[in-house]
Amino acid sequence: MFKQQARYLIKRRQPDLWSQVLSGENLHRRQLIDQIVATALPECTDPDNVSITVKALIQADLPMELIELLEKIIIEPSPFSDNRNLQNLLLLTAIRADKGKVVGYINKLQNYDSNEIAKNATEHGLSEEVLTIYKKYEQHALAINVLVEHIVSIDRGLEFANKVDKPEVWSRLAKAQLDGLRIKDSIGKHFHS
Repeated sequence: MFKQQARYLIKRRQPDLWSQVLSGENLHRRQLIDQIVATALPECTDPDNVSITVKALIQADLPMELIELLEKIIIEPSPFSDNRNLQNLLLLTAIRADKGKVVGYINKLQNYDSNEIAKNATEHGLSEEVLTIYKKYEQHALAINVLVEHIVSIDRGLEFANKVDKPEVWSRLAKAQLDGLRIKDSIGKHFHS
């Protein structure tokens, strides 16, 4: 029954109908979502059906269910696996709602807006994830910045500089080391005066 209902909802594309069935008052919401994720949406080939279903989950404020759904149509092969907007949405939702999954998505997905995702991850304090994006896309100068400014590890910065061996990386590392020395220096002077 839920499978038929899920298929019907997706084909009807009625936002008010969606909000009714996805409301917290619907005792069968979980079973319905399970059928949407497992069967009804993966069968879809029409992008509008996917788009309206995704919007319905966003409006119902169901981020974990949205992640489940997006995983099903992006990570598993489907006509929407390479869809840039859906990949961005999966990453942005995970950054907000399920941070532990972010790094796996960054490594697995190939077609997202790396700058937008990095910016958003930075705002949410996910420095390691941002570093992973910059390393993946060989944005060395941005990667060394994350290492010395956000992760604040000169040791890891040095390891990275040795590995990529790029002038802009060495110069940024040198500046960070100098700044570090100046801070130590000023602290030293403060205590001796």
